[in-house]
Amino acid sequence: MKNLQKFRESIRLNQLALAMRIGVAQETISAYESGRSNPSINTLLKLCDELDVSADYLLDRTNVPTSIEQFLQKDLSEEELEMLSAYRKLPVTKQKRAVGILIGMLYKDE
Repeated sequence: MKNLQKFRESIRLNQLALAMRIGVAQETISAYESGRSNPSINTLLKLCDELDVSADYLLDRTNVPTSIEQFLQKDLSEEELEMLSAYRKLPVTKQKRAVGILIGMLYKDE
């Protein structure tokens, strides 16, 4: 979990402070960062929530701290999220039609 150490240090958080925030010992954080131990799923989720990063990032599966879903949720309004959710539920043919309708609406008033 090298990304855990890298991210923790980037936000100037020491092992003890992080350990206290998620309810583990400082030695536990040290063991995670050195690869001597892995967190339980519950602890991994606590780390993700506390640091606001993805599990894939903490598990060194990506170098991008946040998932695309986290990024989109921070950047999109409720209406945009609702539209995206509905769009994803459509079959591909209807997705193409929906995009065409939206593009058509852009130029209809001109």
